[in-house]
Amino acid sequence: MRKKLLLLQAFFKKEFILFRRYFHNSIGGMITLYIIFLLMVGGFQGMRALTGLGGDTLEGLVVGYVLWLFMLTTYQDVWYTLRSEAQEGTLEQLYMSAHGFGWVIGAKVAAGFFTNLIMVAVLLAAALLTTGVTVNLDLLSLLPLVIGTLLGSAGIGFAIGGITLVLKRIDSYTQMVQFLLIALVAAPAGRVVWMRFLPCSYGSALINRVMVGGQNLTQIGLGNVAALFLVGLGHLLAGYAVYKACERKAMIQGTLGHY
Repeated sequence: MRKKLLLLQAFFKKEFILFRRYFHNSIGGMITLYIIFLLMVGGFQGMRALTGLGGDTLEGLVVGYVLWLFMLTTYQDVWYTLRSEAQEGTLEQLYMSAHGFGWVIGAKVAAGFFTNLIMVAVLLAAALLTTGVTVNLDLLSLLPLVIGTLLGSAGIGFAIGGITLVLKRIDSYTQMVQFLLIALVAAPAGRVVWMRFLPCSYGSALINRVMVGGQNLTQIGLGNVAALFLVGLGHLLAGYAVYKACERKAMIQGTLGHY
């Protein structure tokens, strides 16, 4: 266990060094994401004015935007790590780690989660200041729901990463995943039962109940939380299974470490 903690500590240190070394690029990325939010708000306000919609669903837009950011960064952490390691010719070195490949990627995702948490918190604060809306920030209720939701996002990252090992260049297709994640966030999983089995959609509905509806974990119910984790783990295992199948094909072809 001590070795696993050292591995996690090493990835935390790496994330901090990369953020500090490429600080201007990190800030530029956050500014870009904030501009995207402003465009979303502008489009939403324009549509509401044209259609005469009432109510303050702007809160839901803010929550959906922040959750999409979290899902996007988690998915990219997995996929981009696999692609960049293969591109740089260092992927095979991860398989020689004493910790095992799964633990290495798991530590990378865990370290990335807390790094992304800081970025998302800053962008959430900016979004709330821009729109003037308020949301319920019950961290004790939100943390397990966010983790359960991001399991599905990590599963998508593993699946896309595995396909990248075989096909090498699929960047034009991976960009489509960003829009897929938006659809998963917007899916009405709270009302349509079968949509709860889609990646991340059920978590999005539960997080909305906390941040917009003002509920807590007790009101949501442990049964719903358990269902969220079961669905999330199912998507994570399915994504990892796709990765292992693609990994096996790349090994047979002798192209695992080639880009």
